[in-house]
Amino acid sequence: MSASHRQKSRSHTDIGERVRSILALRGLTLSQACQRSEALYGRSSPYFVPHNFYYDLREGHFSPSIHQFVALSRITGYRLPDWVRMFGADVENIVRFQAEFPSHRTIMLDSSLVDPYAWVPWFENREGKAPVPPVAPLGQLLKSSGPRQIRSLFSASDRRFLYAKIGQQDALAYPELVPGSIVRVNSNIPDDIVPRASRASTRYFLIEHSEGLFCCRLRAVGGTVLVPVSAKLSYGQVELQRPKETKLIGVVDLALRPALRFEPPEVPVELARQWKPRPLLRDVRPVGALVRNARVTMCMSLREASEMSRRIANILNDDRYYISPSSLCDYELRNTAPRRIQTAITLCSLYGLSLQTLLKAMRIDMEDTGTEPMPDQFVSRVSPVSSRENRDATNDRGGFLGDLWEQAEEVPFFLRQSMKVLSGLGDVSLNDFFWVGGKQEVLHPYLENGLLVLVNRRRRRPVHFASKPLCQQPVYVLLKRDGMYLCACCSIENGTLVVHPYSKDFYRADVFRYHHDVEVVGQIVMIASKLV
Repeated sequence: MSASHRQKSRSHTDIGERVRSILALRGLTLSQACQRSEALYGRSSPYFVPHNFYYDLREGHFSPSIHQFVALSRITGYRLPDWVRMFGADVENIVRFQAEFPSHRTIMLDSSLVDPYAWVPWFENREGKAPVPPVAPLGQLLKSSGPRQIRSLFSASDRRFLYAKIGQQDALAYPELVPGSIVRVNSNIPDDIVPRASRASTRYFLIEHSEGLFCCRLRAVGGTVLVPVSAKLSYGQVELQRPKETKLIGVVDLALRPALRFEPPEVPVELARQWKPRPLLRDVRPVGALVRNARVTMCMSLREASEMSRRIANILNDDRYYISPSSLCDYELRNTAPRRIQTAITLCSLYGLSLQTLLKAMRIDMEDTGTEPMPDQFVSRVSPVSSRENRDATNDRGGFLGDLWEQAEEVPFFLRQSMKVLSGLGDVSLNDFFWVGGKQEVLHPYLENGLLVLVNRRRRRPVHFASKPLCQQPVYVLLKRDGMYLCACCSIENGTLVVHPYSKDFYRADVFRYHHDVEVVGQIVMIASKLV
């Protein structure tokens, strides 16, 4: 499909009418909006909204620039992401692709892009006073209560955590954390867990130095020197002066670990040898320096970045997301800023940048943009079906749901569009999630302090690989005859199901009659567990 066809997926005449309606809600005409943009920014400014705006839209070859989106947001008071979404783009795709695409280095996930006015399915406790079992499908404990707006479940002021995805070359925490793991980071680090003296920390920290982001244990040398500690693999020990050469971003307190498949980690040659750290750059950098440094840190060539942008364009069915190698080179060498919001989305997705950082490098101040949401019908939000969905979700925080909320502390709503890719499941239901946080004999170390697991119910033939390490052994959910669930590695031997325990203490291997005493519910493909 040609670029012109793929870009016209939404009627430009329809968009023009939507713009007219949105301006009318603010008592504005296009002429008045143009005059205000001229008064605020000047006629020669990239922020200026021209009088032939509607005509250009009808022609089908025009879309507003990033600066014009900012001007429209400021003039109308409506949120910048809503203006972008109204024109067929979505800034939430940045964090979606950051979470889904593999990367060489660890990256921060821009979870701040979650639309607080989006509607999501929500749940309430099932009736009954039976005690909560140690392991159970969520469908046994919760039921649907209709859609809720994300802002009713938590506010922006409640956001306490950052999120990062472990890269292929960040193996310092292997095998506890494997490539593709998504970790939650608490930036409020208690003094009692900061490494001191010459002891290595027991907790994992997310740090930044001149080679990028890394998740690792730390050893303190003196009062201001930190040394990343590798659990298993041969990284060179390098002393980092704090705060000149390293930044302590936070402590990892929760991990989403892929349990279906992952690529073995790599130790890059430049990090296996002794290397000299460079001081961290803390000033706001121009676009060219920012983009080039991000690409080099991600260990990505211009051609590789361009090919990944083609994947984004194909997924979104819009060639405006594709960036040629020559264009990528121009952004770096000529210090040119992207004009299209689609280009900005692609750059942030590929290079692990936050949208706010890129806009700041373009000298765009997000404080000048609007804060009110557009009506749902203009931005394709799914509207509620009844007034019942508007009730406060804090009323549902008793019972099991309240306990789960208290332990989890925060729901990563930014992953809601990525579960299909991350889990390998085409459709995820409530019964595919299992609660595993009750008191039980943990038969696999990665289920220690576990909260939830995601199960592929189609993988019901257990296998056990004698030659593979523990981190690559499949883990299954089993249903015993007495109705209790069990999570463990297992295999079929001579018609019987044998449990292979990997617990801290001695645990005798159980043997069950397959299909008589036990059934295999499915294979665990993702584990959410606290790291304490």
